[in-house]
Amino acid sequence: MKVRDLEWWIIGFLGLGAFALSISGYSVLFDAEGIQRNTLDLLYQSVKIFGMDFIDDFSSPLPWQLETARWLAPALVIYTAIKAIMFLIRREIKSAFIKYYHNHIIVVGLNERSRRLTSDLLSHGEKVVAVGDIADERKLDPLEREGALIVEGELTGKNFLRNIGAARARYFVFLDDEDEKNIENAIVVYNYLQDHNRGRGQMLYTHVSDDLKLIEIAGLRIFDGQKFARADGKNCEIRIFSAYERASRIIFNNYSPDSFVAIKSPDDPPVRIAVLGSGCLAQSFVLRIARLAHFANLRKTRITWFQEHKHILDRIELNFKSLRNFVDIDLIDTPPELFDGENFALLHSEEPFAAVYVLCDDDTVASGILNKLSRIDINGKINVIVAVKNPDSLLSRRVDGLDFDNVVLHKCSAMEETFTRDGLISETLDKLAKVVHNDYLSKLETVDSGRSSHRPWERLPHDFKNQNREQADHLLVKLRALGYDPEVNKTSLVIPPEKVELLAQMEHKRWWAFLALNGWVRSEKRDDRNKRHTDLKPYEELSEETRQYDRNAVLNIPAIMKKYV
Repeated sequence: MKVRDLEWWIIGFLGLGAFALSISGYSVLFDAEGIQRNTLDLLYQSVKIFGMDFIDDFSSPLPWQLETARWLAPALVIYTAIKAIMFLIRREIKSAFIKYYHNHIIVVGLNERSRRLTSDLLSHGEKVVAVGDIADERKLDPLEREGALIVEGELTGKNFLRNIGAARARYFVFLDDEDEKNIENAIVVYNYLQDHNRGRGQMLYTHVSDDLKLIEIAGLRIFDGQKFARADGKNCEIRIFSAYERASRIIFNNYSPDSFVAIKSPDDPPVRIAVLGSGCLAQSFVLRIARLAHFANLRKTRITWFQEHKHILDRIELNFKSLRNFVDIDLIDTPPELFDGENFALLHSEEPFAAVYVLCDDDTVASGILNKLSRIDINGKINVIVAVKNPDSLLSRRVDGLDFDNVVLHKCSAMEETFTRDGLISETLDKLAKVVHNDYLSKLETVDSGRSSHRPWERLPHDFKNQNREQADHLLVKLRALGYDPEVNKTSLVIPPEKVELLAQMEHKRWWAFLALNGWVRSEKRDDRNKRHTDLKPYEELSEETRQYDRNAVLNIPAIMKKYV
């Protein structure tokens, strides 16, 4: 416990001590002077000493108890008064100095996500200014107790941006609950920095709700041109991200279906998984499976999706028209809270699920589903991955201590891992993707600065970063297909010659899925601007030259993993 947490206890203890010393001192003094005073008189005189009202009719030396009390009591009163005044105007005093801050991080919006991120930033010694509504002016917010400064105001006012030191901030993170407000605020700050930037190269991390919103933004080209280049390379950039997209990526990387069942050849049966949930995380994970679940069996992964309202799937298929080319989806239209354990057991007995992903927006609903899963009668054990939204919830604590006969539980606090300094700003999740891109750059005979794909990672457009991310994430799938543990075997990789063609087919399917799910279509002539490509077709139909590209990518895996280490 910190000293400041005990501050008022210490002051109270010293106050009582001063009061007791005063009573004792007056008692000694009056006895020495032969003055008769009752107990109430002693108490009254002792209270008056806190107001520096002391009887001056007595000469020194005074009893030591009284001498100590007449200095200690007023000192405590003055200290308490100063603290009270400072408490009342504390925010005004701190706010007056924000404009002089340097290298601070400005987090816009006060909610569960921003609080988690701010707390983590503070724990790493960062200076954080949070912009949002103060719940109670009379009380310190928990983030203020940790060291953050919270200010109220609208970013649309240039004076407000100047007062929070926007031009000298290192990063901005927009985490309001409304996507439109995040986008609007990002553009406002971007324009302000364009006028006041002094070569700091700020990054504006802007949150949107889900993958579909990312696609909509890309299609509308809202941020085209919202990036100004400087000769020194210090660029200001709006970087859009979705917490659910990142969370689904973390879940897939850590708990991919092929990490539970071995898939090493085309003879292996199709993989079947169950996804329980209707919200953004479940939707994002289904898309992640379509993008990356291209295993050595060369078959589409089968998803049994327990979710409410068919229109959710209809909306996804409307935005990702080629979705069914890469996954098979069986929809069980039922609210998550009405999950039928007996029906699930019947489906599992017909064709076992490799893994079950409980991806609900409400931890209470997820807890109910978990209870039903624990009571079903099945042969063997089933792997259940539970995404915990609130790490302090009852579900989170239960998962840590549960042990079922028929269920192997895996807890994933994906949202908690997303909103951290390492997860968002340091981009730890992209470490392998950066290696993939840098390896690509190192093999170029000449670098064309005019080509977007030839830029360094920091200046790489969002689409090209995603290409590298998915190639990197799928490397782990390929390694498991070879029987390697990606977490252990990183430097002693050998690609068996007889496996090259199989892995090349997996790589082509992944690449095809990436382009198709980003709106590209097959064409007789390539047209990058209009998203048309000649090679969006089965591996068997590719030219030998194109197949060799995929083989080369496979043969380069050992070199990439050595650089990654």
